[in-house]
Formats: sequence, C-alpha cells, structure tokens
Amino acid sequence: AVFTWGRGEDGQLGLGDTSDQDEPTYVDALRGVGVQQIACGSGHTVVLTTDGEVFTWGRGDDGRLGHGDNGWKYVPRMTQSLAGQIVTQVTCGSYHTAAVTGNGDLYTWGGGMYGKLGHGDEAGHATPKRVEALVGATVAQIACGSRHTAIVTASGALYTWGDKENGVAGHGETEGHQYLPRLLESMAAKRVAQISACGFHTAIVTDAGELFTWGEGKFGRLGHMSERNCHSPTIVEYMVGKKPRQVSCGGFHTAVVSEDGRLYTFGGGEHGQLGHNDRVNKMTPTFVEALDGMFVSQITCGWSHSVALTVKGLVYT
Repeated sequence: AVFTWGRGEDGQLGLGDTSDQDEPTYVDALRGVGVQQIACGSGHTVVLTTDGEVFTWGRGDDGRLGHGDNGWKYVPRMTQSLAGQIVTQVTCGSYHTAAVTGNGDLYTWGGGMYGKLGHGDEAGHATPKRVEALVGATVAQIACGSRHTAIVTASGALYTWGDKENGVAGHGETEGHQYLPRLLESMAAKRVAQISACGFHTAIVTDAGELFTWGEGKFGRLGHMSERNCHSPTIVEYMVGKKPRQVSCGGFHTAVVSEDGRLYTFGGGEHGQLGHNDRVNKMTPTFVEALDGMFVSQITCGWSHSVALTVKGLVYT
C-alpha cells in the first residue's frame, strides 16, 4: 500500500486532485499493486512495482513523467514505453527521472538541461531513452540531483554527468557541462557501496566505510567544516572511524547513518531538518541526540525535511 502526504499542488500525491494532505493518505489508485520503491522529485512521484513496472504522476513539465507529453497526471499512470522491461530501480531529480532495468541498462527522461540525461546533448525526452554510453556497464545504483546524474556500476565504479558549476559533477575544474557519463577517475581505486544526490551535491559511502561528498558547499552540507564548494569527491574527516553505512542528500543538508544505527546530520538547518531542536546550520556531521538508542536503519532527506526509519519499523519525521 502507498500513502502520501504534504504538498499536493502539482498532483504529486496521486490522490486525483491538487489538495494538500497533513497526514498519510492512502493512494487508492494503486490498490492491489505491490510496490517495492518510491521516489519523489520536484512536483512528481515515481513508483516501482514488484512486477518491475513503473508508474508516474504529478507535474509533467519537461516530459519528466515519461508519458510522451508534458501533461500533468493526478493519479498514478503506468509508463507504457517501459512495458516489457523489468525495472529494478527508479529515482527522480528535480526535473528528470531515471530507471535501471534488470540487465543493468539505464533509461533517463525529462528535462535535458546541463546534459543531465546523459544522451550527449541538452535535449529533453518525454519518454524513457536508454543511455547508450553505459550499455555494458551494468548499472547497479542511480542518484539524481537537480542538474546532474550519478550511477554506480555492479563493480562499484562511479560515473557522473551534468552541471559543471560549483563542482556538481565532481570532475574538477572543467570548462563545460558533462553531456555523457564519465568515470570519476579520482575514485577509481575505491569501490562505491551506496550513493545519494539532491539539489547540487552528491555523497557516497565506500565499501571501506568512508564518506565522500562534493558539489555546492553552502550551509555546510558537505560536512567539511566550511561552506566551500568541492569540485571532486572529498572525504568527510569527521566520519572516519564511525563506519557510515548509508547517506542521504537533501536540498541543503545531508544525513548519514553509521553501522551502529546512530544518525548524524549536517548542512542547512533553517527548517529544523537536521533534528537538533534548533534552526542552526551545522558545518560537520552532528549526532542527532533525539534518536539516541533508537537504532536507525534508514534515512531519507527531502528538500527541507528528513525521515528516519528504525529497526523496529518506527518512522520519525
């Protein structure tokens, strides 16, 4: 069962209208559909079913819903052009969407500005299009920011493309946007275990338990004790030895869970999204005292809020 709540002005809640919901509300249009993953973009939502089908709804600008047009959809609708493919993972950027199929192919669609779709140009696509440059690479994980996309292969290699500003793509001081997937050479000796992106920054956890971040550093979201931008992946020194297991990027903040279930947050705190009972920005990872002893199993960050899941199945927001 799928429940949605929050802002509904773009139809992104999938409830058939544009009203807001201040508590979890059952999405009746998905009744009887087994769901294994949900991803939320800027005004649109994507669901992956247990059968490997993709449903999208909400704001349709730039073709981000993948239905061949820019129309908005107020209830979930299956992405027909992916029918016959077994999709294993979906994710959203602000204005684009991506999906991985069972054979490791990557499909992207939506707004193509900054080259974030990975098709060699800035053209948008209103239906899913395979990223030919990655055929044979066996994509295992995907992450989308507002202007960039990143993937991890089955062997743990990291590729990024899109916006060059403020180091978003992570390839150093480059002259132009990256229109095709490019191996992040500075991380070639590392094996990436998990990746997250949102807005204008990216974070990864390696199989050695290291946390790296890069991109725009405003509000301290990179965790490097400053607001400086990082043009290539940089290790977060504070987390060395703390064995980070999972990281999630929000619009202006970042959250990371350690192997022992402790939650650390850093970056912009204006909306209370860091969970420290204040609205203060944090330049380095800071332990969330309110969840001490709860053993967090998963964290996810929105543009300006955070959600934690504990091993007991409790959800904290």
